[in-house]
Amino acid sequence: MASLASPSLSLHTVPGRARLAAAAGAPPRRQRVAVVRAKVREIFMPALSSTMTEGKIVSWTAAEGDRVAKGDPVVVVESDKADMDVETFHDGIVAAVLVPAGGTAPVGAPIALLAESEEEVALAQARA
Repeated sequence: MASLASPSLSLHTVPGRARLAAAAGAPPRRQRVAVVRAKVREIFMPALSSTMTEGKIVSWTAAEGDRVAKGDPVVVVESDKADMDVETFHDGIVAAVLVPAGGTAPVGAPIALLAESEEEVALAQARA
């Protein structure tokens, strides 16, 4: 009867490109950096609780045309549990309100557009 031998398995680590290039004497490559060039940003309906699926806009604390800074409250949202102030994550100008006070939007839906500068306000309003 023939004997069956199981092949031996061995794991080898494969060095990354940078280590291979360094071992070959090549100069290190510069890392590519993604540059965000967004001039118009969306403000999204946040999830204020783990069970929230949509939110109601109670009121806007910033009106269209108002300049806001990162951390400024821009809207009051009613969730299934409470009313909360929602802050902006970026500096800019409130260019367009997409969901008016009293309106509802699903979590993650855009509720307003924030322009980086005066020049982008018209662009944002065209997108609205």
